[in-house]
Amino acid sequence: MIQIYLDRNQCEEFSLDYFEEDSGSLRADIILSSKSSGYDTKHREILQPLGSQIINIARIRNDGPGWYTITKTAEAN
Repeated sequence: MIQIYLDRNQCEEFSLDYFEEDSGSLRADIILSSKSSGYDTKHREILQPLGSQIINIARIRNDGPGWYTITKTAEAN
C-alpha cells in the first residue's frame, strides 16, 4: 500500500476532502507540481516515475488527514 500526502491547499485545488473519506483520479505530474513547498524525496520517488500517468487515490476514515492511498495507475490519453 503506497500513500501520498496532499495538504489542505492541494485538496481544495483538486476538490478532495482533507479529513473525510474521498477518492479521485489525478495525473502524477500535476500532483507533484501542485505542492507549493515541493515534495520530499519519498514522494518524488513515488510520483516522478509515474510521469503523466493518471493515478486513482482514495482516503478512508482511518487515514490521517490528507493521506491518500494509490489504488491504481493508468496511462494518460
